[in-house]
Amino acid sequence: MDMARYGVMKAAEEQHYTLGVAYPADKVDAHGEFTTAEELERTAWHWMAQHRRIGIQHQDGTEGHGIPVESYIYRGPDWKVGDQVVKAGDWLLGVVWDDAAWLLIKRGILTGYSIQGDAFRKKVAAPPDGKEVS
Repeated sequence: MDMARYGVMKAAEEQHYTLGVAYPADKVDAHGEFTTAEELERTAWHWMAQHRRIGIQHQDGTEGHGIPVESYIYRGPDWKVGDQVVKAGDWLLGVVWDDAAWLLIKRGILTGYSIQGDAFRKKVAAPPDGKEVS
């Protein structure tokens, strides 16, 4: 199965800023799950309205190491950045990090985003990319 893998697309040392795909639309993720572009847009908007503090690797008590400064649904056309291709519908997130988190980014320990939240699973015949989910 071809899974979506995204890392930081842009980093600005002076600002401690990263930009990357928070979640791809219509692609199977590393957990074998996916969501539609429409549902992802609703999720991204809800997340931005409710959250202003980002933690590190889903660890309780780390909230606030990153502050979202950009959150948007990419509208296209396809955008190739290194080995990655950002497609219309993908959720992009720009974050400014504190010194501790920035050090982890510079060391290559933090390399991308991983959203945390609640979801429900719904059985479908196949994901939008046509790949079988196991």
